[in-house]
Amino acid sequence: MASVSASAEQLAGYHEAVHAQTAGYLAGLDGKALARVVDTSWDPPVTLAVRLVSVVSDSLQHAGQAAYVRGVLSRR
Repeated sequence: MASVSASAEQLAGYHEAVHAQTAGYLAGLDGKALARVVDTSWDPPVTLAVRLVSVVSDSLQHAGQAAYVRGVLSRR
């Protein structure tokens, strides 16, 4: 199994950089962009708006998983 090591400062910097990139991308979207079909393999085809909701949902699930693990580890 591979291992990754990063300091709290590095992780915070990474988070800030990703947040800035994401906020910049989202700020440039309009209704036409959100309605654009990004995946035709589904029925109905998936628009950018729907895909973004999926990304947010996945991110919230991962945050919940991390909080759960932190809670489990803090009880040891």
